[in-house]
Amino acid sequence: MMASRVFRCVRMLTFVATAASVLVVMPEAAGAASPPKVTITKGPYHDLETIKISVGSNHYFKKYLHINILECADPGGKKRNLPTSVATCDGNTIQGNTVLIASNGSFSEQSYEVFTLPNLSELGEGPTVQPVCNAKKACVLYIGENQVDFNWPKEFSRPFYVLSARKKS
Repeated sequence: MMASRVFRCVRMLTFVATAASVLVVMPEAAGAASPPKVTITKGPYHDLETIKISVGSNHYFKKYLHINILECADPGGKKRNLPTSVATCDGNTIQGNTVLIASNGSFSEQSYEVFTLPNLSELGEGPTVQPVCNAKKACVLYIGENQVDFNWPKEFSRPFYVLSARKKS
């Protein structure tokens, strides 16, 4: 009788320990804080233009993880139309270098290249590829820890349009 009670206690402790370890790896914002303000170079933007993106000190993004940045569709430039999955983002626009979150939650990308989308000449995309980002169709930048799973901490830039490339002089 005593042995079975001990066995049940050990089994219960094993279950609790397993459940606790699963809870530790679940994605959620560090400190469950509100998303921080994203600062980006003032537009309008042109195809192939390099812009700066930064986020100040915060408790939302987890320190030392990496950030991914992608162009995504935002029909009409409205908050209600923000992307809810990577399906409306263009994976070809992910930043080239690794952006790490500092110990205080801040990070910056000094040279993110903006594209009109779809973009045949630079990204090899045909005219039917989605999303569409140009002078008439608004986009936002997805800025987050895991672009494949929108449950992870993320924030979006303000909506913007992408004009034709500037003529070289």
